[in-house]
Amino acid sequence: MLKTDARVAGSMVPKQATQTNARRLASRLALACMLLVVVLTLAAAPAGAATTTATLASATATQTTPTSSLTPPATIRVARRFPANDPTGVIVAVDTVDFRTYCVRVLSHEWAPPSAFSDEALRAGALAVKAYAWYWATRPTKLSDVAAWGANVDDTTNYQEYMDWDYGQRYQDAVDSTWGAALTRDGQIFEASYYAGSYSGSATDGNHMTQWGSQFWAAQGKDHQWILGYYYPGTQLVAAAGGSAGTTTASSSTASSSIAWSGPDAPKGAAKLDVIGPVQLAPGPYRQGQTLKADFTLRNDGAMVGTWASVTLVARGPGDQERDLGSVSDVTLKPGEYRLFTGRVKLDLAGRWHGWLIVGQDGKLALLDGGAPFQFVVDKAD
Repeated sequence: MLKTDARVAGSMVPKQATQTNARRLASRLALACMLLVVVLTLAAAPAGAATTTATLASATATQTTPTSSLTPPATIRVARRFPANDPTGVIVAVDTVDFRTYCVRVLSHEWAPPSAFSDEALRAGALAVKAYAWYWATRPTKLSDVAAWGANVDDTTNYQEYMDWDYGQRYQDAVDSTWGAALTRDGQIFEASYYAGSYSGSATDGNHMTQWGSQFWAAQGKDHQWILGYYYPGTQLVAAAGGSAGTTTASSSTASSSIAWSGPDAPKGAAKLDVIGPVQLAPGPYRQGQTLKADFTLRNDGAMVGTWASVTLVARGPGDQERDLGSVSDVTLKPGEYRLFTGRVKLDLAGRWHGWLIVGQDGKLALLDGGAPFQFVVDKAD
């Protein structure tokens, strides 16, 4: 134990005490600098980020704890990037979306177009989409800009592709029919990743399902449970809040299937025109006055040669003013044949645009397979 001299005063400070005080002062200055950095960081963060920082700090303490709750989140916070669908775009807003609605919309854009996937492939996709979103909605997220905005995911392939609309009833049915189940590994929700892949039975690394592979196996008569077990070995479907796992146990022999695979490997029925994948827009950002290029691929999914009077790519800008990106006449395709088309439009209106594919046949106009809708935002000219 050190002996203290009670008579120390003025400049009569022992050398040892001086060194101790200097170390204390240096330590306090370092702490003050750290606090200043935190304050400046919070001040520079986007609106709402201060609350998010506290939330993330709390979540970090449990980051290593697996997701054990089998009650899905009520909502999910989605960071919206600009340009739309650009994984490198800047975040401009965050939407709080009903969790079930989010899953329907993601499934619509990840397992698309509707005509290419049977019901069992969509059910397998619905459970993977749900598990992936659930995983990131219940733990600190992986991208720093998404975290800074207080979001769980963004709307691009950094996580899952999300848009503000869906392709309709079949996607809603796929999500609803599997909502009572949770895809788990070792009793925990896990990051059920997936990618497009190819129309084949190729296996993966055990952590990824392929979208076209799910359809391959569905076409062989496999149900969604078998497909999930094939791509995610060691996983289980267990009852989640809102229903029981039994709601997803319909076998492939009894499950209803409103549409079977009709791709080039197995064309069925008469001539049928489909768009393959989404309309591909030239990279943004888009500015008023420029010309936008868009590509899309059509395929005849039928067993007969088909001719369609016209196919038109239509874009609607602010004020519901429509512009044609281009139109082709007398499109003739053999069974299973693909063809790439390109359209262009002058972006004369600033604001949000929406687009569709419209087909003319037998003197009538109709949306093609749900219209292959797309959207983008045009900035005002400098």
